[in-house]
Amino acid sequence: METEAKKALVIDLEKRTSEVKSFKDLNKFVGGVGLGLKLLEIYREENPVVMSVGPLNGFFPFASKTSVVLTDSGVIEDLYVGGSLSLRIKFAGVDSIVLCKKAKEEMVLDILNTQVSFKPKDTDLQSLGLPGKKCLVSTQSKKVLVNDYFSTPENFLENSFKEKNVQGISITGTETYKPDNFGSYEKLYQNILSREGDLSVEKGIYPSCSNCPMGCGKSKVGEIGGNVLIHSLVACQYADKVYSDIGIVFSCLNSLGYDYTHEDLENLPKLIEDTLKGLS
Repeated sequence: METEAKKALVIDLEKRTSEVKSFKDLNKFVGGVGLGLKLLEIYREENPVVMSVGPLNGFFPFASKTSVVLTDSGVIEDLYVGGSLSLRIKFAGVDSIVLCKKAKEEMVLDILNTQVSFKPKDTDLQSLGLPGKKCLVSTQSKKVLVNDYFSTPENFLENSFKEKNVQGISITGTETYKPDNFGSYEKLYQNILSREGDLSVEKGIYPSCSNCPMGCGKSKVGEIGGNVLIHSLVACQYADKVYSDIGIVFSCLNSLGYDYTHEDLENLPKLIEDTLKGLS
């Protein structure tokens, strides 16, 4: 797994352009909320909405959320949404998608890996993307919905999408990755999966987030705020007993080929705190 740089798909809604940018110095922010806040700082003049995944998304159970950071009336909000969004961003080959500025007219975004097409507002979302490899983010109801079900708390994301004239997004990710040590990875995956009893939710019959078999009723509305390590990975807050275990976290990262150290993870809260100070 390449760790030299974090990659962001930066979309300029006003100019209808996009570019993949690499940030070699942002690896220390790990991913999720840490990376998202730093990108929010970098693009602060362009009023960005930043959607970010972490190193465990797409690979391990209960690492199922997407971090969304934005500014609402001058206040920084960090939100977490479920569904398959994290999976598709990961397999689009980027760590973050950054929506900058404001479209001149209402539009729909069609993202295929790192290629972005700007579609008319009346485009049928269902007609976009590749079956089985896409995630649809819709604004057709009062809430922004992922997979027609998952949303975020409050209306911060809804307000931002409305302000930016974004009517919907189709994200297709087709990239594939193989863990460096597949035998170790597979054993660890099964070990974590067997710990569903440590989750603070009960198994249900509702739609599940990607890489989660729980089908709990609490994932529908997503999360807001919380543990910065868990939300930089980006794991579900209901799996905090699993992913607060630094030994487990390092085993996961090592099996994927990441070279983070204990010091890196210990410094993460301070990096995020300093970034927030810079933003304020």
